[in-house]
Amino acid sequence: MSEETASEGETVEEGPTYTGAWEMVDSSMPSIRQFRQSVPGGWLILCSTDEGSSTTFLPDAERAWQPPIKQSRKKSDFFG
Repeated sequence: MSEETASEGETVEEGPTYTGAWEMVDSSMPSIRQFRQSVPGGWLILCSTDEGSSTTFLPDAERAWQPPIKQSRKKSDFFG
């Protein structure tokens, strides 16, 4: 992380920039669509079926979860 100086000698850490890109996780279950987005400290997960959808946060600061990715797109391309 980079740092920038605020006022009067205070130091403010500048965090990483998050692009809002969603990745479609390749799944063996065609009736369930899974997407993930990198967020601070882990992943935002979206699971979608014809009946509805659900989101959750998966803690993974080390980015150890590396499933097969079917495709990567901006949010508007998947859900727009």
